[in-house]
Amino acid sequence: MDDGLPQHGEQWAPAWAAARERRRGRAAAAAADDKDASRVGKLDAGLLDDELAAMIREPVADALALVRPGAAERYRAELDVAIRAALFWLSAGAAARRATYGQGLQNLRYAGRAGLGLRLHVLGALAVGGPYAWARAVGAMARRGWADAAPGSARARLWRLARRAEQLARAAALVNFVAFIATGRFRSVAERALGLRLVHARPQLAHAVSFEFLNRQLVWHAFTEFVLFALPLVSASRARAWVVRRARRLLRLPAADPALAALPAAACAVCRAAPAANPYAAECGHRYCYVCIAARVQAEGSDCACLRCGRGIGRLCRFSEPAP
Repeated sequence: MDDGLPQHGEQWAPAWAAARERRRGRAAAAAADDKDASRVGKLDAGLLDDELAAMIREPVADALALVRPGAAERYRAELDVAIRAALFWLSAGAAARRATYGQGLQNLRYAGRAGLGLRLHVLGALAVGGPYAWARAVGAMARRGWADAAPGSARARLWRLARRAEQLARAAALVNFVAFIATGRFRSVAERALGLRLVHARPQLAHAVSFEFLNRQLVWHAFTEFVLFALPLVSASRARAWVVRRARRLLRLPAADPALAALPAAACAVCRAAPAANPYAAECGHRYCYVCIAARVQAEGSDCACLRCGRGIGRLCRFSEPAP
């Protein structure tokens, strides 16, 4: 029969034509997935994964510093590998997801030939453990002085081989990135070697771009920057004194604490030492230790008020007992 149909009778022609159309439809869908999955979305997915790992690394490092000071900096590379490995295998390594958390936010997932799960595990080992193992190996060779080994020795040849392999890997990464920009497929050399493509997890939502997460990040970043800028300009003691004074006025409470007003005249209302050490008197006549009142005036400034009567303190003078 014509058009490549098997010679088994006319009754097979409709089934063969339907199977051929289904195969063409799957091929067209795969090509559409590769075409529609934007390059920017794939690159943003990697950036989101990096940001997530950095967000987790900070509190983990702080907790580790409480257990063993200096351990977070000493084992920074191992900590980073452990966090990235946990994130990868909890997300892309799970059979139900087949996508990292960043790829999930970009509506992407991995697709490929049979054995997808095994190839994803290999990708995780190469992407997470590969750079760490290579950096450790090169660092160990450098610490042992292989770079300065005698020319022609085994160590010198291995060092040159390692440097040449690193240069080739960088060149391959550059060529792959140029190919990715041109075709939109395979962000990394490992993905290209394993045949892992990023396609839309839900094609019907391919063009529904949400900026909610980005907006939250921008607002939070601007807020933290403002707080870090404003905090050094705010005096906690002055703010506390201002709040206490306004609260007493609103609640119609006495301007001073009655318990402090009942202290002996020679006692300091701050530390309650009697008599006050090196006494200084405010304009209202109440006495304080010089260190106590000087610290309060320096912290609260013009908002500083007498603890006994509530009057503002604008000037201090050394108190001396009147001559008999």
